[in-house]
Amino acid sequence: MALATPISQGRQLNRWWYAATGFLTLLFGTTTVNVLFNVLGKPMADDLGWDRSVITNGFSIETLLVGVSIVALGILVDRYGPKLPSVPMAMGFGVGLMLMAALPANQAIFYLLCVLIGLSAGAVNPIAHATVVSAWFVDRRGLALGFLMAGLGACGVMMPYLANWIFDFAGWRGTFLIIGALCTVIPAGVYAFVTKMPHEHEKERLAARAAGRTAGQSLWALARTSRQFWLLSGSIFLVSSATFGLMSQVVPMTTDKGIDKSAAIAALSLLSLSSVGARVLVGYALDRFFAPMIGAIIFALCGVGVILLISSSGTAALMGGALLVGLALGAEGDVAAYITSRYFPKHSYARVLGFIYFLYAMGASFGIFLLGQVYSATGSYNAGIVPIVGMVVASIACLLAMGSYRYSLDHREVSESVETAVAAEGATAV
Repeated sequence: MALATPISQGRQLNRWWYAATGFLTLLFGTTTVNVLFNVLGKPMADDLGWDRSVITNGFSIETLLVGVSIVALGILVDRYGPKLPSVPMAMGFGVGLMLMAALPANQAIFYLLCVLIGLSAGAVNPIAHATVVSAWFVDRRGLALGFLMAGLGACGVMMPYLANWIFDFAGWRGTFLIIGALCTVIPAGVYAFVTKMPHEHEKERLAARAAGRTAGQSLWALARTSRQFWLLSGSIFLVSSATFGLMSQVVPMTTDKGIDKSAAIAALSLLSLSSVGARVLVGYALDRFFAPMIGAIIFALCGVGVILLISSSGTAALMGGALLVGLALGAEGDVAAYITSRYFPKHSYARVLGFIYFLYAMGASFGIFLLGQVYSATGSYNAGIVPIVGMVVASIACLLAMGSYRYSLDHREVSESVETAVAAEGATAV
């Protein structure tokens, strides 16, 4: 596999730039909204004379529409390539944040901006870049996807400090303006000037369009004919429910046991940091071992982490649980992106991964709701062990039922690859 590809006559671009610039997009990606609403929500509401529920309602609207945006972008990328739909969507995301700087005390306008940001956020999620990276990398695909996905976790680590630093001298309006500008220029610039699919991939896509169809199978066709489609969807939904549901309640869950709040915050930070490292580590492992088995092992460790976080009252056990849950939190995206490339046609990759990531987001919302209901009904989080561990076990079962890979690393059906290898061996013998 060649390590470089022409981007203009006389100049070559190393394929790792597609992973690196994708990392940069995700560094200023959708996690930014969560951080900004957390850091700026209180001063924003106080300044505008609003109840804080207005801010959280806007964030809920944005989060719901992110899922719609992800699915839509997946379909568009498979039909038009990654650049055409992603540039305007990335600009819409950043401009929506910038317009928050000029927000009047009008809740309707605030909610409309949340709609704009949510419907544009698909471009600053991993879908388009994962499609590009998966197409360029035959060898070391898992590592490249892991490096790409680490941008999501790095955003969660870096952005709170950046937002807080800007807020100290520019206020909440200046923070939205500056960070919104970064979120406009960087992702849109990457898509416009760097992002590119391999020539052969684009040739096949354009040939399909010229024939009045879309290359690859539709989501509906895959849903009707592929059991792996539903097994992977179910697995990611279930483990996302478990990890994000737990992550949302780490601090209150810990302080309820009498553990100091500083230790609870340290556990939450460790959970986030371990998820960043896990993405690269898991990506490296995916290149060497059977992906569903890697996912099953990591999710099993997540189950142990759930038990430690919920039931333990010691700081050491709490940190160990946070580390294990963070490992799963970081691995989910890598596992989904890699497995999608090995079980579904290459020209269906973006739409399948878009649907999987939609369920990933819906699972997170369901998990948060579920654990909140458990606490409301019992006055404790301990009863949450049973449903959360149950979801982890069911997720593992779905992965282990996936069966052998259907596609080789060069995107050919496994049966076709075997036939080609046999034919080549026969020709050599002759």
